[in-house]
Amino acid sequence: MSMIVLSNKAAKLMRLCEIEGFRNIEEILFASMTDSVCPAICTTEGCDYTSEMEPDQDQGYCEACGGNTVMSALVLADLI
Repeated sequence: MSMIVLSNKAAKLMRLCEIEGFRNIEEILFASMTDSVCPAICTTEGCDYTSEMEPDQDQGYCEACGGNTVMSALVLADLI
C-alpha cells in the first residue's frame, strides 16, 4: 500500500477548506481570487486559528498562539 504525504502548506490548505466550509481547494481559491480579503490559517502545528486577511499575507498575526504565522489560502497554494 502506498502512502501519500502532504506538505505542511498543503495540509493547512485542506484544513482551511474544511473549517471554512469549502468542498474542495478549487472553491476556496476561486473565492480568494475574486475578493479583497482571503481566508487564512495559522501554519503552526496544532493551531488552526483562521481569519480573513489580505490575499498576499504570509506573516499575519495569530491571535491564538501569538506568532506571525498566518498565511492566506493563495500563499499556501503558491499562487502568490
